[in-house]
Amino acid sequence: MSGFPLISVCIPIFNSDATSLVSKLVQQANFLENKIEIVVIDDCSSVDWKLKNESIQNLCNYIELTENNGRSKIRNLFLNHAKGEFFLFIDGDSEIISDDFLADYLNFIEKNNPEVVVGGSIYQAQRPNRSHFLRWKYSVCRESKSAKKRENVNFGFKTNNFLIQKSLFAETLFNETLSGYGHEDTLFGFQLSRKKIKIQHIENPVLNKHLDSNEVFLRKTENAIGNLVQMNNMSEHFPEIKEIKLIHFYEKITQQRLISIVSILFTIVKPILFGFLKSGYFRLWMFDFYKLGLFIRKIKS
Repeated sequence: MSGFPLISVCIPIFNSDATSLVSKLVQQANFLENKIEIVVIDDCSSVDWKLKNESIQNLCNYIELTENNGRSKIRNLFLNHAKGEFFLFIDGDSEIISDDFLADYLNFIEKNNPEVVVGGSIYQAQRPNRSHFLRWKYSVCRESKSAKKRENVNFGFKTNNFLIQKSLFAETLFNETLSGYGHEDTLFGFQLSRKKIKIQHIENPVLNKHLDSNEVFLRKTENAIGNLVQMNNMSEHFPEIKEIKLIHFYEKITQQRLISIVSILFTIVKPILFGFLKSGYFRLWMFDFYKLGLFIRKIKS
């Protein structure tokens, strides 16, 4: 592949400031002998956000879309613009915390020739204000895991900070029927599993810099539950979808004929649950029950 980069860093952005992320990546790439290219696709952000990112347009291959494509389609579009043998996907609101971030990926590629590598992501150690506590608490407790823990458990696939062979990505792609926020990464992980692709994990995380407010995260959660219902309808072709914890629990209480009871209970307590979750005073089991109740409601409708 002479004349082409080894890694294309693929950064989808939508209404986020990617200037710090791109600047740090460019600084590291300058020491890596033209092995790295950086490609940013803006998914039709508002004018204010485009102005904030204006300074990076000369630092990378920068593409602005004229209409919003969504989380799945925008990632697939990198095939039209990126030239590397490997694609390294990083969310635009991430922060690079290691000076050897790109070098570590290059070293791993050269030693292992992997198909897919997950570097992981973390959230700030400091507890945020209650208004932004829900996203932080859920992510720290359920999503931010070390490479060793990611290898040893059935850990859901995450799109932020993973590397994949371009040829493999071209024949897999994200399912574009899932729109908006949530679970497009879960389904992509199942597609890789179906192909019996080995997913390797390394300790090379990015920092998830942006924290949604409780209210925003609750709205995103409702959209994600809608996507989960769509995925449940695909379970004939992807039986492993039934292994997702929420769907598995739903199936269990369905078999025990408890759905009606849970549904009635959720209707009664939903306003109270929402109030606790929105205020930032909650236990994670309350969030779990809230998601279950939404799932039951949406699957019935």
